[in-house]
Amino acid sequence: MPLVWVFLPFILAFASYSEIKARRIPNWLTLGTIVLGLGAAAIENGVGGLIDSALGLAIAGGIFLPFCLLGVVGGGDMKLIAGIGAITGYPMVLRVLCDTCIAGGLIAVAIMAWNGVLLTTLANVFRLMVGMQRRSKGLRNPPMVPYALAITLGTLFAVFVQDF
Repeated sequence: MPLVWVFLPFILAFASYSEIKARRIPNWLTLGTIVLGLGAAAIENGVGGLIDSALGLAIAGGIFLPFCLLGVVGGGDMKLIAGIGAITGYPMVLRVLCDTCIAGGLIAVAIMAWNGVLLTTLANVFRLMVGMQRRSKGLRNPPMVPYALAITLGTLFAVFVQDF
């Protein structure tokens, strides 16, 4: 396990807290995470480590970029996952991304259940899948899913649980 992974729980906890509390992730945290990941990889493993770190950053940031441009996730979330990609590097970033998507889906289902719209949403999804028109036009004020929390859960599971 690379030494820089020790910082992951602290970075992710602060990012999640910040997004839940203020609905934003500070640039100094996300950009600092990117610099930390690239720098630590270069120091620990030389050019090969720097290439793996840069590849992790590019893959994670590149996958989240279209969702950021569409407004599905915020810019802070995109920069955070890019920084996590820089820290974990390639190929671990692929596992992190998969686990993050699963965590995001579970959080979204939990929020829908909490707000009492889970069955309506599932019915609408089923109707769309079979080619029928939706009955409900959707929520007037859809709940915000703090995606930093999904990134946190997915990353910690991929790095510290799945590895054992």
